[in-house]
Amino acid sequence: MISILGNTRKADIIFYSSGQIDITARVAKLLALQHGDVVDVMCGGDEYYLYVKHRIPTVGRHEGMVFRSNIKGNHYRLWSKKLCSAILRECKVTDKVKLCVGTPVSLPVYGCALPIIIKYIIL
Repeated sequence: MISILGNTRKADIIFYSSGQIDITARVAKLLALQHGDVVDVMCGGDEYYLYVKHRIPTVGRHEGMVFRSNIKGNHYRLWSKKLCSAILRECKVTDKVKLCVGTPVSLPVYGCALPIIIKYIIL
């Protein structure tokens, strides 16, 4: 017998080669994201962390500024070709990659951050 579902874990964040990044409601709640916040990915050796770089109110336009992808939902979307290229290169993928995040950690200076699990790609 073979399982039809196989892997039941859903992705928390999706990076596309176009520069689009989709963030699920679960991640948005963990980071307390609001429309207009600026997010960034921090790299330290083999570890990658998603964190909020600037909270609203931010003056001007920024790369990595999040916008609600649906007025009624709590999932967000942002565009950053630089972030997507770095993650896709690290995952050795060209089109898109679906990844999970770990338990929130508190980093000195940056506050709450979510470790991105690069080695576990969801198909």
